[in-house]
Order: sequence, then structure tokens, then C-alpha cells
Amino acid sequence: QASSASLALIGSKRGGASLVPAAPVAGLGRGAAEAAGLSSASAHAMAAIAAAAAAATTLVFSAHSQQEGSVGGRGGVRCEVDQSLGRHNPNQQCEACHSHAEDEGHRWVLSADCGGTTTRLQIYRVALDAPIVEKQVAPGILLFEEKFPNLMFKSLEDIIANFLNRHCRDTKPTVAVLAVAGIVTNNCCRYTNLDWVVDGGQIAKDLGIGRVEVINDFVAQGYGTLTLNDEEVEKLNDVQPRRGSPIACIGAGTGLGQCFLISDASGDYRCYPSEGGHAEFAPRGEGSEDTQLELLKYLKVKFSGWNRISIERVVSGKGICNVYEFLAYTFPQRVDKTMHREFLKSQGNAGVIAKNATEGSLCQEALDIFASCYGAQCGSMAIQLMPFRGLFITGGVSKKLAHIFADQHGEFMSAYTDKGRVSPLLEQVPLFLVKNDDMGQRGAHLRAVRLLKEHVSGQEQDCRHCSESMDREHLVAPRSLVYGGEGSSDAIQMAALALEVSEFQARNRRMAIAPSDVDMYEPAFKTKLWRVVRAGFRMHADDWLLREMWISKNGCLCYRSKTTGESLVYWTNEDLAKAEIQPIDDSDTCRPYSFGIQPPGFQRSVFAASSAEMREVWMQHLRELHTNHHHLEEHEGKP
Repeated sequence: QASSASLALIGSKRGGASLVPAAPVAGLGRGAAEAAGLSSASAHAMAAIAAAAAAATTLVFSAHSQQEGSVGGRGGVRCEVDQSLGRHNPNQQCEACHSHAEDEGHRWVLSADCGGTTTRLQIYRVALDAPIVEKQVAPGILLFEEKFPNLMFKSLEDIIANFLNRHCRDTKPTVAVLAVAGIVTNNCCRYTNLDWVVDGGQIAKDLGIGRVEVINDFVAQGYGTLTLNDEEVEKLNDVQPRRGSPIACIGAGTGLGQCFLISDASGDYRCYPSEGGHAEFAPRGEGSEDTQLELLKYLKVKFSGWNRISIERVVSGKGICNVYEFLAYTFPQRVDKTMHREFLKSQGNAGVIAKNATEGSLCQEALDIFASCYGAQCGSMAIQLMPFRGLFITGGVSKKLAHIFADQHGEFMSAYTDKGRVSPLLEQVPLFLVKNDDMGQRGAHLRAVRLLKEHVSGQEQDCRHCSESMDREHLVAPRSLVYGGEGSSDAIQMAALALEVSEFQARNRRMAIAPSDVDMYEPAFKTKLWRVVRAGFRMHADDWLLREMWISKNGCLCYRSKTTGESLVYWTNEDLAKAEIQPIDDSDTCRPYSFGIQPPGFQRSVFAASSAEMREVWMQHLRELHTNHHHLEEHEGKP
């Protein structure tokens, strides 16, 4: 059932325009799925998904990929920029993006946030003399950004090569920083949940990049702390940071990440990795209170009798689920049957526990234990490193459960400050909760800019990032190869992977119009429209772009790229003929006169016209395509 649902998510081949099958999925199948930690049966199912994607689906990145200048939108190209913010401004046109040739004062850098299921790549154009300013995002203009599902590629290098081939034909990035979900050794690593080896030196050689640095994904978060301004953090105590002192970063999410930063003589901070989340879980409790001791025993049994349990088995999203399951097992009479069924149906979703955490419930007790253990671990990190510049708490789980940190007498703060006679040390450690959820991207960008400056100035490569390759067996193996994929559900993994594939494919087409076909795509109706960028939000003004768009003579929605000046197909006539076209209330968008278009199998795109009358004209033209198509179908159906 899971594989059928996954296949259904992917969809089928669209009509209307010539499309090229997706090459990156070639060679993928059972092996890639098994590398992701799936069982043999599920690996076969995922192989079917990959095969279906290769043979029957339309992958946007491969459509007319051989045509010069074929590019995407956000996740492809965003070329309106506000240089003071380092991001694109829909009211400006970036002249710098028109030319792909670098001048002496600028270089391109690549930063990558490489997760277990998806990889997000970004290209920035950076002025060599641009200063790196404390509490600000790193300098640079974001030129290209794209997100890829790992399932559809054979390696991280394949993903990067595909991205560079599409966007960097004339100019290669000078340096790249790859933040990878894995333990990095000698500029190499193996993914935590996927048996891919990433070799920075080899990627640099193969792709013609001056220097490629591989860092742990949580190290990127550590660098991200250097970019945070005062409004982007919540102070949890009233302690002033000391300049030049160490910084610590910890974050509960899928696991428990940790890292620390040390400043050099010039005051610049270098971030160092830590696998402190894999240190032993140390139960606590007043007097003879032994709940956490019993929790430790339960987890040792659950995880096949290992003689140790990592702290991230408790302090993480999965950890919350582990704690709840222990309490449900220990106190069955207190189980809320309705909630428990929802929890089981979700196959281990910590959000279900958080949602049902009412006073006196097992869910609330689970969160209390989680908060206490989290506080204790933060306190331990603080007395180990004495980070008097600040201890930053990040991670998706931390952000979603922000209320547990606010109570100065709650479980978190009580455990954090309970360190015996060295407790006064903690009164000197500034404690911050990070509000942002883009720390990895910001940190990888910052490190890439620093690496660029080091590289251009002739500074030798750090010995920790030397180019000598590491043998696979010397790198820490993926979790699935060590534990046999324990603690995860095939159904969950398959659904997540299939969803990523589906979302990757469900973008608009953005196909370059061949010179021989220009006449077919001449405008029948043409104006300028505002459009929300892909992955943008219609309530955010910065996520809107102004584009020249038209309905062509053959019934396609087309637009002109400001980057290359070429014309592209946004959606085909068959896409539009089956699309839902609806106006959007002004209260539900920051730009008036908005309307949405959603063809079957695609994500909804939101546009805005210059007036209510012009919106009505656009919607009328689009609906006529729908009506004319149905009349044609009825006519063709008659004998």
C-alpha cells in the first residue's frame, strides 16, 4: 500500500510539449533504496518509484536541458536583488546577473545544505572586498537556488554537477562548502542515513572548483550563530556575552547536534564538530525517584540490549516518542486511548504528543522528562566548554517547544542549573534560544565566503580539510548499516522519499522555447504579472517577482526570463485546460488582485494583476482555454 501510494504521488507524463526524460535517475533502483535503510521489499518498491520517475514522469530540471540558458525560477534563478540585504528585490533588476562573466572584484561561491533526504544548493556572487560583519548574514547576492531529492541521484557529486551544468555554464564557483549530514574526517564523510561517500578533494577535481570544503551539517549551524542579530534570538537569562570567549551550540531535531566555536587572535571564530549527542544518557532524579533509571532500562531493552544508550535517544524528536512509549508501557491505566491511537497511526510523530500535553497527562510527563534531560545536557555542555560568549539552542524540536525554555522554574532551567558546586559557572553563560530555521544555510554561506577570502589570499588549506582521500571503511558508516535500520519505519521513509520526489516534480515546467517553435508561442494576450517565487509565501512582499507573461497562440502560459532574455513555457495548454483557477481574497495575500492556478499534479502558483479588472481579464482568458479544451474533447468523442 505504501509503494502504491508513493507511485500515485509521483504522477504521470504530461502532454503538450516535448520533454526529455530525467537522466539522473538512471542507474538508481534497489541499491539506492537499500542504502537509504529500507528493507528488501521496500527497496524493490522504491526501485519501482525511481523507474517510474525515469520512464513516465516529467522532471523539470531535465526538460530541454541541452538548450543553452534553460533555467528555473526560485530554486532556479532569482535575479532581482537588494544588495544591502543580500537577497532579491522584486522591484529591481539585477544587471550583474545578466552577465555570467566574473570581474576581478567578484567571485561565485557555492554553499550546500545536504540533508539525508534532500540537498539545497545556492550560488552567491560575492565581492572580494565585502566585509563580514558580526550579527549580519554573510555578504553576497543569491543568484541561483535549488532543492533536489537525493533519491533521484547516484551521489552528491551528481546533484552538484547537474546544478552547475544548468546554472554555471560560463562561470564556475571558486569555492564550495558542503554541509553534510554525516561525520567528517579528512574532508570526507559518509551520510548518516545513506551510504554515499562525499570526498571534497575529488569533487573539486572532477567539477573544476578551486576548493571544496566538507563540513558537518551541525557545524554549519554553529557558523550560523555568528550571523544572528538580537531580534533573531530569545534571551533565556540576563547574562552579557564576553567577546573572544567560546561559543557553544546545541540543537534537538531528528537527533541531537552539538558543536563549539573558538576565536583566533584576530577575533574570527572557527567552528569545531562534536558528536556529544552520542554520549551516554545519564539518568537523574531526586533521592530514590527512579523514573529516568527505569527509562534507561526500557531503552536498553528496546534497542536490542546495547549496554549503553545515547542521550539523543531521549533528547530529540524521536526521543520524545521513546519517552512517551516508556510511560505508556509503565502506566497503561493512564493511557488516553484516543490519543494513543492517533500516535500509533502517525507512526511515531512527536507532534501528536506535544499537541495532547494537557496537565497530568502522560504526554505532559513525557515533555517534562524531555525538558529535564535537555536542560541537563545543556548544563553539561556549558560546564565542559564554559562558553561565556553564549550557548545557542537551535533545532526544529527546540523551536516548536519554545515554551519549555521560558519558565525559569520549569524542568529545563531547573536541570540546567543543577550542577552541584560548579553551578555558579552557569550564571556566567549567556543562554539563547534561536528563532530562525535557516541556520544551516546561513552558516554554510558564511563559511563559503570565508573560504573564498582564504583561497584568493593564498592561504593554505586547513590540515583538517586536506585533499587526501579516505577509504570508505575508515569513515563512520550509516546508521542503517550498523543497526540494521532500527528505530525507523519503512512506511515513513518511503512516504517521505516519495513526497520529496513528488514535490520536486510538481513545479511548473519552465521549458525553453526552441527557436524553431517561436511562432507557435507568439502572444495572444500579454501583460506583466506579479508571481510568488517557488517555496515563497504570498504574505511576504519579498517573495513576489514581476514578470512579463502571456498566453500564447497555442494556449500555453509563457514568460520571459530577466536573466537570459529567453522565452519559456510556464505551463502547457493541456496543463491549463485542466487547471483550477480561483481568485484570492485580499486578506489572504500581501498583494491585491491575486489569483491562483493549479493544474493537476502541480503545486499551486499565485499571481497578481495590476488591477481588479486586469485580474478578471486574465482569469477569463484562462477559463476560455478550459472551456475550449472540453468542447474539443466532446467533438472528438462523437462518431
